Amino acid sequence: MPKKQETKKRRVAAAQQVARQQAAAAKAERRRRLIVGGIVGFLALALIAPLTAGLILNNTDPELPPVTTTSIFDLPWATGEFAGATLTTPTPCPATDGTAERTTEFITAPPLCVDPGAVYELTFETAVGSFTLPLDTAVNEEVANLGAVFGWYKTYEQTPVNASTGGLLWVGSPGDAGFTLPVTPTETPINERYPVGSVLAIPGINGGTTGALMVVLDDEGADAVRLDPRYVQVGTIDDLTDHRAVFDSPEASTTLLVDSVSVAKAG
Repeated sequence: MPKKQETKKRRVAAAQQVARQQAAAAKAERRRRLIVGGIVGFLALALIAPLTAGLILNNTDPELPPVTTTSIFDLPWATGEFAGATLTTPTPCPATDGTAERTTEFITAPPLCVDPGAVYELTFETAVGSFTLPLDTAVNEEVANLGAVFGWYKTYEQTPVNASTGGLLWVGSPGDAGFTLPVTPTETPINERYPVGSVLAIPGINGGTTGALMVVLDDEGADAVRLDPRYVQVGTIDDLTDHRAVFDSPEASTTLLVDSVSVAKAG
């Protein structure tokens, strides 16, 4: 090959490598901004809160979006245009026919509003498709009840749906809706916890759960959460096709939100 052609070939290859590096760096920077801004940061808080707390609370980079809360322990479920109604009295069971007013702030945890022993299915509609999470009251009645109540109150609407590197698809808010539901950490042996297809309640920063949910899509995802016994399993999914489709969408790595949610009793 003539010397000029060889030189041109090397230059093209070098330019392509630079372009790939720049694209990767830009993608990493976008994710970093989202983490500090509180969108992708939800999963970081849930998984490694002690490590990330200092970063979030001490952000001094002028190029990053400002942190809008004074403490990671005071994050509300929804703010601004994403906030729904506020209940100022003890939480009643919502209407189950879809007519309940969207509510995102409560002062107490809800009473038992589900039928013991039943399985409820939360179906989330998004711009890139829908997916369903089963909530089995026989597995954990309190967590299943909270998820169903949040579904009927439309609390999940306009909250993030995000794909975490590591095979985890989560839905909900990084904050709490005015209360934290106490839960008992799992006593399942580490190597048996959270198998693929598990639907989990994500632990809040202060312990317990605030209603955010996660589905484990592969072994990498299971390994990422297996060491933390605070995740509470509340259901199991056999067919993950719809969940994987949402997970693989570009939008799930940025700012995908729940458009609507419906609740149905299985069977």
